[in-house]
Amino acid sequence: MEENYFKAAISHHRNGNWNKAKEIYEHILKSDRDNFLVLQNYGTVLSQLKQYKLAKNIFEKCLKINSKDSLLLYNYAKFLQDQKIFSEAIKFYEKSFKENPKNNLSLYNIGNIYLQESKFIDAINYFKKSIDTNPKNFYAYNNIGLAYKKMGNFNEAIKYYKSAIDINNNYVDGHTNYATMLLTMNKLELGFEEYEWRKKSKVFSDYLNYKDLSIKSPIWNGEKISGQKILILSEQGIGDLIQFSRYLFVLRDEYNCKVILRLKQNLSHFFKEERDIKIISEEDKILEHNFHNHLASLPGIIYKKNKKFPKTVKFIKENQKLDEKWKNILSKYKGLKIGINSHSTATVGERIIPIENFNYLTDLSKVKFFIIQKDFDKKKMNIINNNSNVTYFEDIDKNVKPFEDTISIIKNLDLVITADTSLAHLSATLNKNTWIALPLVSDWRWFNSEKKSIWYENATLYKQKKIGNWENIFKNMKEDIKKNFKNFF
Repeated sequence: MEENYFKAAISHHRNGNWNKAKEIYEHILKSDRDNFLVLQNYGTVLSQLKQYKLAKNIFEKCLKINSKDSLLLYNYAKFLQDQKIFSEAIKFYEKSFKENPKNNLSLYNIGNIYLQESKFIDAINYFKKSIDTNPKNFYAYNNIGLAYKKMGNFNEAIKYYKSAIDINNNYVDGHTNYATMLLTMNKLELGFEEYEWRKKSKVFSDYLNYKDLSIKSPIWNGEKISGQKILILSEQGIGDLIQFSRYLFVLRDEYNCKVILRLKQNLSHFFKEERDIKIISEEDKILEHNFHNHLASLPGIIYKKNKKFPKTVKFIKENQKLDEKWKNILSKYKGLKIGINSHSTATVGERIIPIENFNYLTDLSKVKFFIIQKDFDKKKMNIINNNSNVTYFEDIDKNVKPFEDTISIIKNLDLVITADTSLAHLSATLNKNTWIALPLVSDWRWFNSEKKSIWYENATLYKQKKIGNWENIFKNMKEDIKKNFKNFF
């Protein structure tokens, strides 16, 4: 084997130049077809290129040459894990660890498999075994925290997240996880302080875009800015924009400054014209200003000063023409009118409500239900429409600006029942009675509240008592509808 060729291949491999590494490995193997070291690396790079069939053949050839090589066993296990062949992956990780008991990563990855399978106790056990082998494995501490969080054991989650960042204080995701757990538990000052770490996370694309702007003004951290201009950068989702826009008015009214909000979404039509509040888009030139910060940093700065949260501000602009249109359409439906939403296109994981749970509500045949969900799968209508009391307007928001139809529909309803989506924030901001169904482990923005929301006086929270159990929530909602709207029954 030509040593320089092999070193070049390894260099390309480590730097993510996988096609180039593959090319060199194949060149070497032409003259040295059974070279174990090259074959093992070749199998790994094939796996990274998702050429799984060929990779499997190469790994099996390697196993025939040396079935007890710890690194080979580990790499083959990783190959199997990447394809979600979990039971086989665990078997080979165990074999790898048996051959090299110092390799804590085999145990750590078994923990990750169990975490992915929601087998949280098993995951925790293997992460702890990994830590026993390598007490500096801060990723394992973090993932124990994640497992405890998924189980609803928030105190243990906080403890392990803190251990992760104690070992590596530069571990960005550990700080972010620690922050959201602190906020969930109403440990607000430290939680908001830690939440600033989100801006350094590789998954926080808004911050990467922010760096490209090369903004020269200083970051605002609560200083007096009377008579000056502050640029606020919107971030994350539409729900965040709606929820935290109240702070623009706090800045204007309590800090006596002029505010510029730079939107990342095409939602400038949301905002009424307001004194000293200017809305710009990503396409607009950034206006002159004295300070700047991100929108979701404002709650922490302002809470630190006055230890309270500002009330909802009705900042959403009216469209009288659409309001009249939907008033006329919905007036044809008599009785109690309730909007329902099970998820949005951006909803993931535990926040998605299986549509069949709404059967508990649509069983109330005297109530008229309206699906407020763009691109709803009409095939699912038969699941919840046994009483022919569920309506879906297929063209909702398709021929107007985003959410314009939705805003006007909400205004003409008696109640909105929704998953944790931007609709919850929109409906509550429009001062509509809003019931929000939350998983046991919900987003930090709802804190650990049982019923009432700190953010919205007219919102009621219904939180799972057990992971995955939506049934009891919807049974309770059904009884609360009958209790709170007696006049319609």
